[in-house]
Amino acid sequence: MAAKLSGWKIEILGTDLTQEVLDKAKAGIYSQFEVQRGLPIKLLMKYFTQAGEMWQISEDIRRMVTYKPFNLLDNFRSLGTFDVIFCRNVLIYFHQDTKSDILDRLRGQLSQDGTLFLGAAETVLGLSDKFKPVPGKRGMYNTADHMAQLLKAG
Repeated sequence: MAAKLSGWKIEILGTDLTQEVLDKAKAGIYSQFEVQRGLPIKLLMKYFTQAGEMWQISEDIRRMVTYKPFNLLDNFRSLGTFDVIFCRNVLIYFHQDTKSDILDRLRGQLSQDGTLFLGAAETVLGLSDKFKPVPGKRGMYNTADHMAQLLKAG
């Protein structure tokens, strides 16, 4: 995708409640088990260097990421607008009403044609009408208005 992304400024914001998790993410060091869970070997070799039994993601990628402590129960407005949000395996810890509230507020932070990724055990169905599942892509949701545009065009 390098050619398609030429000229793009990619910014990644990583958030978590705990500083310990943010520090681990900032170091970018992963065990063999962690990197082999869905990462093709070609990408592992391209973007990681081996450090003993661990793997560290490249400095170029680490420089693209800003880390910030954040609670999903707080106001999202200070975070900005996103083209893509990954909120994986965290909604499972909340009650239905809170999940709905979080999803609605996440939608408020997504661009009109934005995409939300949730974990395998999570869904927007029955919680928010602001997202529509992307057919054939488990855990991937486009904004409802973007899906309507795609259906009209298709």
